[in-house]
Parts: sequence; C-alpha cells; structure tokens
Amino acid sequence: MALFKTEGLARFSERGPVPRPLIVGDNMAVMLLCLQKHQEIKAPENDLAETVFTVVSGSGTVRENDVEHEVGPGDVVYLPPGTRKALRAGEGAFTVIGVRQLGAKHVT
Repeated sequence: MALFKTEGLARFSERGPVPRPLIVGDNMAVMLLCLQKHQEIKAPENDLAETVFTVVSGSGTVRENDVEHEVGPGDVVYLPPGTRKALRAGEGAFTVIGVRQLGAKHVT
C-alpha cells in the first residue's frame, strides 16, 4: 500500500506548473499537480490516456475538448481516453491529484 499525505508535498513555481510524481506503477501514474494563479498544464494533443483529476485545494478549470468546467476542492473529474484535456488555475494556488493510465498510445 502507498499512502501520501499531500499537504506537505505541494511545491509551486513562478516559472510554471510543478507536476510531482507520487507513484508510477505498471499501468498508472499518480501525480500531484501544483499550479499558481492562471498557470495551465495540458496533455499532448493526441493523448489517449484515461485520466481522473481530484481537486485538493484551490479552484480552477478542467478543459474537456473545447469545454471548460469550473472545479474546486473535493471535485473529481473523469476524462475518457482520447479527450483533449488541460488544467488551469484560477486566482490562486490550485492543487490537483491526477491519476492517468500508462501505456495508452498516442495517435500520430
């Protein structure tokens, strides 16, 4: 079993989002994604990974294809394979746990 207390793990940078791997297994990766005001992190355009985001703190948006959804603490978002996806922080710090399938192929 792996247990992570995310409260003390968040790191932020003025230079851009800070993705911190918590655990990378054979079939999935769990990342702590730390964004400051208005920072954005995007998956590659041709990404086929199945992804779940859980907002730990702050508020922002999750982009699903061309639609943005406002999210806040406790919200869980499921994005199916092949969805274009991105996270964008709102007015302050935005911390999200991202769980993503590994081994999903990129469309070329």
